[in-house]
Amino acid sequence: MAKQFRGVSRLVFATITEGENTTTYGTPTAIIGVKAISRDIASDSEQVWADNALYEETFAGTSVTRSFETVRLDPAIEAQLLGLTTVQVAAAGTSTPAVNAYATPADASNRQYFAFGYALHDGNADQPCEIVWAFRGKVNSISKSSNTIDAGTGSEGQTIEVTFSAPVNKFTTTAQRNLDLSMPVAADTDVDAWFSQVVTPDNVATVMGD
Repeated sequence: MAKQFRGVSRLVFATITEGENTTTYGTPTAIIGVKAISRDIASDSEQVWADNALYEETFAGTSVTRSFETVRLDPAIEAQLLGLTTVQVAAAGTSTPAVNAYATPADASNRQYFAFGYALHDGNADQPCEIVWAFRGKVNSISKSSNTIDAGTGSEGQTIEVTFSAPVNKFTTTAQRNLDLSMPVAADTDVDAWFSQVVTPDNVATVMGD
């Protein structure tokens, strides 16, 4: 019987620093409690007709939008993804910060780009079937809603919506500005190695090879 996608795990993100001909990635940070992942790819085209025939078709750049549905996010992670301003609040009677408050800027110009990694499953909760790194994503929104407590069991998580665009620099191995990298999982695949750092077309053979 054909298998289908059923199961998600290992959602992580890492900072991206892009310079002239160089791109560096931070250490991945785990987002605990991923519930669902979806991906939508858009690549518009324009057709030019002449002499009663299709003369030319021009393709626009591809963009990918991913949605990550999670349980309630750690406030510090939410603040980092959205570029919120951190305000330290000292404990009563001391100068030691006890907790952080987070202020939302009037615009989103200070939001960073991140790489996101995750695993997809085909019904086996212990072993993913595909592992993914997506490059250069900017968070559009993070939902937050809550309903009254009643006799039922309903509760609300959060959804992180991220739009991924082409990196500034091409990868050396592919000579392309690839948006993501995915890899099927075999019995001997070191899944932990995949999520220990951002894996790209340029380092995948080293990180995941024998």
